[in-house]
Amino acid sequence: MRRLKEFIVVLVLLSICSLALAAAKDTATHSPDSSPGRPLITFIDLLSSSERFSEFLHTVQRLRLVIPLNRLRNATLFVPTNSAIQKYRKEHGKDVSFVSDNAYRGISESQTWYHAVVDGAIEPLELGRGTMVWESLSHPGIEDKPAMHDGSEEPLPEHQFGVMLKTQVQPSGNVLLNEVTVLAQRYTCAAGNVYMLDGLLEIPPTIRQVLNRMEATDETAEQTDGYTAVESLLSAAGLSDLLDESTSSSGGMHTLWAFSNHAFRSQFSFSERSYLLNGPKFAADDDELRRMVIADSRALASRFVSETPFSIARLGEGSHSVPSLDKNANFTVVVEKRGNELTGRIDGQPLGRIDIIARNGIVHGVEQIQRPESLSFNPQKALIGLNATAFVKLIKETGLGSYIDGTRPDRKVTLLAPTNHAMSEAFGYDLGDDNDEEAGVSGSSPRERQREWSQYHIIDGQYSLEELLQTPLLRTKLAGKWTDGRPQVVKAQVDRTHGALAKHVSFNGADNILPEPEVIGNTTIYLLSSPMPPPPRLINALIQNLDLSLFVAAMGAANTVDEIQSEAGVTVLAPVVSAFTSLGLVWSYLSLPGDIDARTDLSRLIKAHILTRPVYSDEIPLHTDNTADTLVVKTLNGNEVGLYRTPHGIFVSVSQSERPPVRIRPSMRNDVASRLSSISDSNSLKISEPDMLLQTGVAHILESGLILPVNVEITSAKLLRGMRAHIFTDLLERFNLTYVLEDPQNTAQIMRSSSNKDEDEDEDKSSVVGYSLLVPSDKSWRENAAYRELMRRDHEDTIGFDDEKNPWRNSTTADILHHLDRLVRLHVIPIMDSDAQTAAERLPAKKLELSDRKSYPTLLDDVALRAHEFASDRFLLQLEGAPFYQAPGGVPFVSVATVVRSGIARSGAVFELDTLLRLPPDATQGPGGWKRIAWNAAVWLTGIGMGSGLLGVSGYWVRQWWTRAEYQAL
Repeated sequence: MRRLKEFIVVLVLLSICSLALAAAKDTATHSPDSSPGRPLITFIDLLSSSERFSEFLHTVQRLRLVIPLNRLRNATLFVPTNSAIQKYRKEHGKDVSFVSDNAYRGISESQTWYHAVVDGAIEPLELGRGTMVWESLSHPGIEDKPAMHDGSEEPLPEHQFGVMLKTQVQPSGNVLLNEVTVLAQRYTCAAGNVYMLDGLLEIPPTIRQVLNRMEATDETAEQTDGYTAVESLLSAAGLSDLLDESTSSSGGMHTLWAFSNHAFRSQFSFSERSYLLNGPKFAADDDELRRMVIADSRALASRFVSETPFSIARLGEGSHSVPSLDKNANFTVVVEKRGNELTGRIDGQPLGRIDIIARNGIVHGVEQIQRPESLSFNPQKALIGLNATAFVKLIKETGLGSYIDGTRPDRKVTLLAPTNHAMSEAFGYDLGDDNDEEAGVSGSSPRERQREWSQYHIIDGQYSLEELLQTPLLRTKLAGKWTDGRPQVVKAQVDRTHGALAKHVSFNGADNILPEPEVIGNTTIYLLSSPMPPPPRLINALIQNLDLSLFVAAMGAANTVDEIQSEAGVTVLAPVVSAFTSLGLVWSYLSLPGDIDARTDLSRLIKAHILTRPVYSDEIPLHTDNTADTLVVKTLNGNEVGLYRTPHGIFVSVSQSERPPVRIRPSMRNDVASRLSSISDSNSLKISEPDMLLQTGVAHILESGLILPVNVEITSAKLLRGMRAHIFTDLLERFNLTYVLEDPQNTAQIMRSSSNKDEDEDEDKSSVVGYSLLVPSDKSWRENAAYRELMRRDHEDTIGFDDEKNPWRNSTTADILHHLDRLVRLHVIPIMDSDAQTAAERLPAKKLELSDRKSYPTLLDDVALRAHEFASDRFLLQLEGAPFYQAPGGVPFVSVATVVRSGIARSGAVFELDTLLRLPPDATQGPGGWKRIAWNAAVWLTGIGMGSGLLGVSGYWVRQWWTRAEYQAL
């Protein structure tokens, strides 16, 4: 019995011990408020008290974090479930059972500490209150262990912020910690609270990675356009370490107020953005410029970075002063609550996405930014941003820095800046022509030519695309001796698209590559894709156009090239090839080699096309219904030309009298017009291509025609020299007909003295104002039998004149001379005009040119010639009224010649014929005596017989018709 009682007592004691052990074992599964027994002290105690924490506790033990975790007080620990840890290892392939690189089975020391929050023991009510940001004990990249809040009185070292965590409450009431679900049950100990997680927390990405993810996943991407600008700005400012893990007094934790690309673009132009983001790279070869760019980039970037992590949720509602890296510029952050969500504004600008957790700080999206007043821009900074640092360097080295450094903000200029690549090509050759020494500019140093090159890229005044369309000629700052102190010009060409203004513009053929010009205050900048050297010298410019080849050749033939190229400040009116070739025999004369008169006249003609000052197309006045201004300018030849424009183009008029240059008033126009004429007799020459830029001025290409000044006397005698018509000239002298080569004022007197006609005929001949000559070539004359016989008799001792079969062999010399005299007179056409021209005027071209089917008198009695145009401007001449009849001997009579070339002289025209015209048949040269009577009788009898037969046939037909008319119809 006693043993039974002892056995029962033992069973009761064992039962009590078992219950006590069970109660102690289950203490962790209950709230301290409802669980009896001794409370747990440390987090290790709590983790050791339950199997559900075993995987996390095992990881803590292997990473040797038991002691630091044991010292942790007043904190909150978020512990992943065993299954969550196992799942993480399986998904990440981390199942290595030993510690490597401070990581055990894929879980690092930093990741473990990321589950510990130092913001006190967080109560469930605080977790469910809304979005909140918490600080963890994780310090990635920092080797020293974090300072623990162990309750000791010893001062802690300077606080190093840990990686932040963010809790959010779903509409269902579930709490998410960095997108991981927090389980509802709370476990407590003296050190703080423990919550279970349905997953393992991972260290968030760096700020750089956050920016990239924001760009990829931002729902408002169309509005923000990404966040690459702020990343590039920090890199340019030398603050790229803030984007990645780094060590600092704050533990490498910062706040980035990340402005979007759209916000950045709305406040800064293209060149300003490029300057801030790419300037250090563009100015890498210039230390001074590079330091300036980095300072500006850092000044702006510092305004968007705080040294410590600032959370909108942690700041709470109200206004807060937040420091930035720029010690002189703190933020004012206003936090407001809208519904259940917090919103914020920084310096009055709204925030977009807030409290984005990063490994090394917090990121807030800024939708709008303000341009800092302290950040100033000038043209130099804009040029750096456009990658034109070589241009900047050259401008400063040539003493022109005031145009770009902002010291003259009131001065309006337009800069044509080549890129660095274009500049490297531009200075691959010497600035200036190779023949500068020959042109007399040997004193021009390379530095002076570089200065001229730079000045040529600086335009006086600001010009937008619309203004360039209206004003394509731009005056530069290059105004030297070559232009006689006048500004050199750049020609702009703006493309149109269906009548609208296009975005493309080029300057002297160099394309602008900017979609819109950059405007910095009173400076407009165009960025050129290729170098724009100053205009070339005259000959170098003209030879590039094949249509001007004869003009260049004429300058060389007249020995005027050096003289004209050395003239400073000129305008060249350049005739095209057709203008010279259309002169015909005039050009043949002017181009005679070795002829002093021809060279003198050609020199005068060339100089008549060179104006003594540069005249650009935009300086030429417009003729309207109300005004008729003409700009009159003197030429190197001394004559004057007038320039004016109409809706149909730009025209040149040539003054025939020497008067000083005047600005013609509308009331004077008729007087001036009366003294203006040209070789084309149209009083004007049209300019087809204006404004060919030259080193010494400008050239305008004439559409057709050229200027023949008054001091270039083109006479018929000179034209005969031009076609080398020596025989025709000798015959005129032999027969005293040289008066046909004289000026019109002497013609009437000579005609009266040399004429054998009566007084009435003399009066008629007094109206002759000139003569046109029909000149066969010397070869044609040598083929003429009468001329050959005359030459044989004049040169009896000369070999080569033996012509036994010549029909003129037995004729007298008087007969031969009479025949040749008549033949020469047949080839001279007097020009009749009742309104005789004055001596100071050349005959109008229209009076000298041939016309189709028009009859022209000759000096041969009453014999006339008729012209026929058989092709465009191609004529043939034949005797008028000469019947094509069969002469005795069976040879038909034909007298026709084709005009090969022609030339207009002052008092007439010279027409070169392909053959001699034949004299009309002479009655005295026909058959005589009874043969003549028989011939005439035969002709008359034949005519009478044919007439009688025709009358008989006609009478018979009439009689038959009359007889039929008497019958009656049945």
